[in-house]
Amino acid sequence: MKIYKFGGSSIKNSKRVKNLSKVIKSVGYKNTVIVISAIGKTTNKLEKVVNTYFLKKSPYIFLFEIEKNHLKMIKNLFFNKNYYVLNILFYFNNIYFFLKKNNILNYNFIYDQIVGAGELISTKIVSDYLNYKNIKNIWIDCRNFIKTDNCFREAHVNWKQTKKKIKKLNKKFSYLTQGFIGADNNYYTTTLGREGSDYTASIFSYCLNAKSQTTWKDVPGILNADPKVFKKTTFLKSLSFEEAFELSYYGASIIHLNTLHPLKKKKIPLYVRSFFFPKKKGTLIKKKKQINFKNSFFILKKKTILLSFFIKKNFLYLEKNISEIFNFFSKIKILLIQYSSISLTVCLEDKFNNIMNIILNLKNKFIIKKINNVELYTIIHYKKYNEKNFVKNKKILLRQINFDTAQWVLKK
Repeated sequence: MKIYKFGGSSIKNSKRVKNLSKVIKSVGYKNTVIVISAIGKTTNKLEKVVNTYFLKKSPYIFLFEIEKNHLKMIKNLFFNKNYYVLNILFYFNNIYFFLKKNNILNYNFIYDQIVGAGELISTKIVSDYLNYKNIKNIWIDCRNFIKTDNCFREAHVNWKQTKKKIKKLNKKFSYLTQGFIGADNNYYTTTLGREGSDYTASIFSYCLNAKSQTTWKDVPGILNADPKVFKKTTFLKSLSFEEAFELSYYGASIIHLNTLHPLKKKKIPLYVRSFFFPKKKGTLIKKKKQINFKNSFFILKKKTILLSFFIKKNFLYLEKNISEIFNFFSKIKILLIQYSSISLTVCLEDKFNNIMNIILNLKNKFIIKKINNVELYTIIHYKKYNEKNFVKNKKILLRQINFDTAQWVLKK
């Protein structure tokens, strides 16, 4: 089987949904699992609903707006719209019911039950439209197949249960399902982390021993740098899984990091192609015997945090207490570490606001300095490069260069 993944940009309006149907028809859809994200910026809007609800304010005006946008899309896609309207009102009514009846005050739990609905609604519209255009597919609820623990917002896949369920799919048919979501053993919706739809696709690829996986985007493939940040960019026809890992880890937004592990394990090639130009091959990510060092990769990650620990006078050596610091880093993504005999500095991403807990627990042993909203520039396959191109009018807080990778932490 083949696995296709389409992001929210590919279905952000009725025109894009119609284009998606043309893409699928042109590249072939038999024996395929199609994974679809929420429409456009729906996830962001549903997050606003969650935040408003959690603050004990009325979220309904935001929810009405989301519902209105989806109903407008249905009106533009279907001639006889009443049947299709009822299909999605079922999911909106479930959200309204949850908001009224919920008595669990766990933010992450509430987040998953509300935000996870975005994918259910979008896939029902797209699946119905494809069938309406005679592109036959079976809509499936991903929560019946991807089973996870109850770590809401960052759920871990139960691979044994998930493989058992996905393998039951008949490979002679084509399916359409949601990205981003799964369910725990109590059938509560869980999410796999932001941008988790790519990961969903690779879970299906792994469990079905897929021939290939394709991520369809609004770009021709992968460039060695973000053209919005760097003036000169190079299109990459192919790269290794190892290079893709590094690009993703340090902040390149093309591929979700978790996506790559299942594909690499089964040696399943991953294509990144444009839904505007479906006949073009795009970029191929695959297992390579040797990494190509011809191209340097330039990555900018904004809104990171620089955290420094310094020993106090009554502690002679940092290394005696360094394990205590690292014990608190299990749920924090470390992007850079610099260490000396008297200090430890890390540049990190704190998605779940765990830093204050670290500071409170360690402030008696260390002098701790925190700088918010710093920028991390990373160059992989580093060569001689004029750093003035990106450090202009910025203060260099930290710089680290090794054999293959160079990094700068900057503050405006």
